[in-house]
Amino acid sequence: MLLRKLISFTKGLEDPEHPLLGPNLRGLYWCGFWRDANKIRNMCSDVAILSAQFFIVSEIIEIYCLRNDVNKMLSNISVTILSIISASKAIDFVINQKKWKELVNLISAQEISDLIEMDNDTLREMANYKKYARTVTFTYWVLVFITNLGMIVTPLFKYASAICNKDIDSSELYPEIINSWFPFDKTKRPGYIIAGAIHIFMSTYGAATVGVCDMFAITILAFIKGQLIILRKRCMKIFDRNRYSEEKILKTIKNCHWRHDNLLRIYKLFNSLLSPVMYVYVLICSVMICCNVVQFTSSDITISQKLWIFQYTFYLVSQLFLFCWHSNEVIIESKDVDRGVYTSDWWKSDLNIRKQILLLGGKLKSEFIMNAGPFTILSIPTFIDAENL
Repeated sequence: MLLRKLISFTKGLEDPEHPLLGPNLRGLYWCGFWRDANKIRNMCSDVAILSAQFFIVSEIIEIYCLRNDVNKMLSNISVTILSIISASKAIDFVINQKKWKELVNLISAQEISDLIEMDNDTLREMANYKKYARTVTFTYWVLVFITNLGMIVTPLFKYASAICNKDIDSSELYPEIINSWFPFDKTKRPGYIIAGAIHIFMSTYGAATVGVCDMFAITILAFIKGQLIILRKRCMKIFDRNRYSEEKILKTIKNCHWRHDNLLRIYKLFNSLLSPVMYVYVLICSVMICCNVVQFTSSDITISQKLWIFQYTFYLVSQLFLFCWHSNEVIIESKDVDRGVYTSDWWKSDLNIRKQILLLGGKLKSEFIMNAGPFTILSIPTFIDAENL
């Protein structure tokens, strides 16, 4: 029964106007990052984003207040860094809303065009990368939900355990979900209840932001890779499909040019939007992994703190690996696209067709490299370099 409801819920996220990005756009809409004509809803979204910025400031103030306790300060920095990453992704979507919508329209137009064409090989490959994108998206969302739920209920379990063991420290009667500064006493009610409600909202809002934004980007990377595979296979069958009819061969070559131009436009627009955010993330991730290693080797931290450091570091590394892996897959596939031209039966064509084939092959040599700012690229070597710092 539960599985049927889950399947029914996921099917309800689909959108015929956006065959691939339907669930991702629904997630962005729920978080307020995908704007529409509803001014009240957009205003509420702006208030939530602005509130997140003020909350980050309160976390920074708390870090300053704990400057004499290195372990607590480093723990707070870890959480604050996650807040900054989450906020940067939210701001990027709001500021570049028109460009993101242009990108989505380009992707959906390509998907709908392929569905109308009804080519079996293309439909098969589309089904493969769509299934992969859905699996990764829903799995990641579940993991983010569980992680956020654990972060919220852990202080409650800690407090309940202290009551059962009659080991309650009066100076820390109410454990906090997130350490942040408030202009009131947050250690006693009603201040603690207000602070707890704010922490729950900010934690959930940040987790939702990371979940929907990350999977939106990963789905687009899966789309680019899948379309590159489709383009390569089409190039391989330029002559097989059309039985060497010159008119049909030239039409297929023209279609390959068009597909590559459209895919190149999608790649460049997506890279320009993703690059600034990923530069901040790669830089912060590299620094924080070093800080966590230093904190983990300290003799003053408890087992629970070591567990938190391990969990936090694993999350950072996994998230960075996710982007580097999929970007690396796009790079590899873009290098192989022109092979589709040269593995076709081009040698059976006449001189005029061969010239067109050479032009197409030369054009398809361009690599789709995802940048993380002006200094590095998203790839497996970059991931390894970040881990070796």
